[in-house]
Amino acid sequence: MTEPRILIAEISGKRPGTSKQRPTEKYETMYDKVIISNNSEGYETDWPIVNVPDDYREWYCANIKNSDNAWYAPMNRSYAIKWARENGYDYLVQLDDNIIQFEIAYMETVNGITQRYRIIDKPQMLDDYIEMFSTVLQNTNAAMVGCCLSGTTVPEKRFLAERYVYSIFMLKLSSCPDVFQGDFEDDIEYRLKCAQMGLPVVMVIPLRYGKVGQAHNKDLSGCRAEYLKAGLKRGEHMGKLYGDIYSCRMTHKRAFTGAREDDEAINFRHYLKPVKVGVVVYDMQPINDCISKLLSKYAEHKADKTIFKIKKRKNKG
Repeated sequence: MTEPRILIAEISGKRPGTSKQRPTEKYETMYDKVIISNNSEGYETDWPIVNVPDDYREWYCANIKNSDNAWYAPMNRSYAIKWARENGYDYLVQLDDNIIQFEIAYMETVNGITQRYRIIDKPQMLDDYIEMFSTVLQNTNAAMVGCCLSGTTVPEKRFLAERYVYSIFMLKLSSCPDVFQGDFEDDIEYRLKCAQMGLPVVMVIPLRYGKVGQAHNKDLSGCRAEYLKAGLKRGEHMGKLYGDIYSCRMTHKRAFTGAREDDEAINFRHYLKPVKVGVVVYDMQPINDCISKLLSKYAEHKADKTIFKIKKRKNKG
């Protein structure tokens, strides 16, 4: 089988500076890479930059965009698909520009006792993610494969599931939809569009990522100023299109398991019902081999140990 051509596209706009402002660029990769941007003024980077051309922007605004303030990111994502196809790539990885860590999370049960482990930010981890994504796309009918946000779930016995994926994912360019649409929840809309086309979206559960936090971060670059301004209206369009699946609210509830107990920030949260298309697996062996290789590389050996706890007796005298 011929190896697929893979492109990594960092989706970024209006976030000038270096890899400090766009931490995704700190990661090394052997794959072709590019920044797709609506505004890259002031960027300092060794990643090649492709700015969305005026004719595509005009077409997107006339035919696709749904709002006046939240269409840049979905336009950039859509142009990344077009650019990758026109340049002969088979698969496209899309990365947000504010990813701060990758991690492998897994569980091990020995003598009836289950332990959970996390391995964080090792060299080549991004490329290992990409190898896993590519293997899933080559051997299933999925059009999109990704991973989950750190802290939102715990490791499971299974390692694949049909779920929503965000921020880091790979698309099969021969079958995936052409465009992302907003308003703000363009990644959710894209997954539901895939479902309407009968195309499943797969999550590789042990693969995780962390992003720059929003609740206590005063950074208003990129799209964040518009997110803050929108408040609950951020989910208005999705509620109209997919009200049977999508709802949202503002809440004090912690967004992830590692958040502070005293977190008083009011956060936007969306709530999604599961969507199942059905994943057809053409050959499971390469997928099993790939996850075994990944875990063999990163799983740490934990030696058995005995722990003694000594209880002090209270002196009754």
